[in-house]
Formats: sequence, structure tokens, C-alpha cells
Amino acid sequence: MPLRAYIFLKVRPAPVEDLRRELGQIEEIIEGYVVTGEVDVVLSVETADTNELFQLVRKLRALPFVLDTKTSIAISIIKEKKSAES
Repeated sequence: MPLRAYIFLKVRPAPVEDLRRELGQIEEIIEGYVVTGEVDVVLSVETADTNELFQLVRKLRALPFVLDTKTSIAISIIKEKKSAES
């Protein structure tokens, strides 16, 4: 079972297209949103384990527009939307 986590990014001002291009190339990112509030971007990610999650966070922190990251690991599902194909 993959490890699901949410990564919250604070980023330098950058065009949304630049964010899409860079973050869209990262396989572990399932969903990503530019948001309002204390952070700028919220990413839903899946990795095999915590080591892979750590490596992903290191990769994100190396991007030129990322100022800070915070990560929360999902420990239990309350509700999950099933795809229409299920």
C-alpha cells in the first residue's frame, strides 16, 4: 500500500505555467493546487515509503521557486472519492 502525504509549498512569485511545467514532471504528485492562505501550493503525493517521501521533498526543495515545505502523512482515510470507472 503506497504512502499518501500532503506537501504544502511556499513559493516565490512565479507564473502558474512554470509551476505546472516543473511539478507536472514529478510522477509522485497525484494532484496539485495553487491555493490562498498561509501556503501557496498544496500537493497530494504517493510514494512507496518514507524514504521515497524524504527524497521527493528534497527534490521539491531544490526547485528554484520553492521557499519552504511542510509535509503531513495521511494515517487514516475518512472519506475517499471513488473514480467513475470503479
